[in-house]
Amino acid sequence: MKSIIRISLAIIGLSVGFMANALADVASAAIDTPWVAVGMPRVLHIEVSVPDGAQVQWPAEIRADGIVARDFEDPSKNYLLEFGPDTDFSIDTVREAGGMVSLKADLKFFAFDSAAMVIAPFRFVVNGRDTLATQMLALKCENPFESVPDDVQATQDLKPVMQPAFVLWDYVWWFFWLQVDVTIITVSTLVYLHWRKHRTLKVADGASAAPVKLLPAHVTALKALDALAEKKLWQSGQHKQFHTELSEILRRYIEERYHVPAMECTTDEIMQELIELTMTQRSSYNNLREVLQLADLVKFAKYEPLADENQIVLMNARLFVEQTKESLPEESTENKVEGEPQQ
Repeated sequence: MKSIIRISLAIIGLSVGFMANALADVASAAIDTPWVAVGMPRVLHIEVSVPDGAQVQWPAEIRADGIVARDFEDPSKNYLLEFGPDTDFSIDTVREAGGMVSLKADLKFFAFDSAAMVIAPFRFVVNGRDTLATQMLALKCENPFESVPDDVQATQDLKPVMQPAFVLWDYVWWFFWLQVDVTIITVSTLVYLHWRKHRTLKVADGASAAPVKLLPAHVTALKALDALAEKKLWQSGQHKQFHTELSEILRRYIEERYHVPAMECTTDEIMQELIELTMTQRSSYNNLREVLQLADLVKFAKYEPLADENQIVLMNARLFVEQTKESLPEESTENKVEGEPQQ
């Protein structure tokens, strides 16, 4: 009786083992279509079904750059089915009945060789010892332009190119918009000429008025520095406002004096543009750099300078303007006349 029970249990155990193996040994691969044109995308559908909790090693035949296929007629010749840049390598996990798990992946690839190809089975390793293999796949890649003849005469149209009939209405709108453009240009020109003539007469009537004499850049800058000093901003704790206005005065002076877009440049860019001053007026260059760098610290790093520092940068700003001002011909002539002895 015990022997019969042992034999029955052994048979039941073997049956369960065979059923588990039968459930685990499921792997498949398919291509959405076995025919493809050169350069056209195709999708490889690959799937393996294993018991829940099993460790699956993905096939080594699926490389990062693509899948290797061999020629149908010449097995020694291989082709690479390349993955596209938007290929999704993610693996979908689907739980099935009976404690099974299905792992699926859809890989987009491209074939660039015209040939009949064979893709070897993909092999999965389950739990480090069992191997599951898919079926072998076939793929036919064709070049649709291989059959196009090289003879130009053979590729001509069946019928000659037809000349469309002349329809006047097709040109009416074109002529209308042309007239509109001409009218706009003519009216604009007349208005401009009238305005220019009126402006000329107005200037002629007021010719006796004294012309406005523009002040030199250094005169404007020095007046602005005097006005800034009279405000006494830093004495009342307004350090940021003081250094902001001081920096703007020097930047406007640099724009007028050296024609450098200083209002739009950083401190380093301004100093790079004025690098030639280091050859002739190094002290002026250093004074300007100290003023602008301290202004940057106050405006952007919330630095609070001492009273002596504010007084020094104001003095350095004056020295920079005085040392770099442009000598005017009138001033030179006046100085020369004053220096000559009277006869």
